Amino acid sequence: MKALKVPKVLHIENRTVRCALCALFCTVVADGLLTEFLVTGGYGSELNPLLVALIGGRSFLAVKMAGAFLVTLFLWIKYNADPTRVYRVTVVALAVYTAIVYWNLFACCLVLSNRPF
Repeated sequence: MKALKVPKVLHIENRTVRCALCALFCTVVADGLLTEFLVTGGYGSELNPLLVALIGGRSFLAVKMAGAFLVTLFLWIKYNADPTRVYRVTVVALAVYTAIVYWNLFACCLVLSNRPF
């Protein structure tokens, strides 16, 4: 049953950091879903020039999720080498993406409140 054990490199004792990394992944995915809704509906635009061409296709959310997974995995692996720096980067990124998600939610609320029934 050694195959089921988590390697020491990937083990994070601090529950707060584990939750922050998972929350970061979820907020990036939420940003992708809201952006897809707003841009395909014609209510907003994507500011990232690398992702503009992918909006509207099936690959946008896949690329967004893959990028979020890779960044989260990188931070997870690097945590044991420099826990303070990884925690700070995670908290700042989480704050930025939370602000972006709230901005997108605000835009969605405006769009849906002006829609005729």
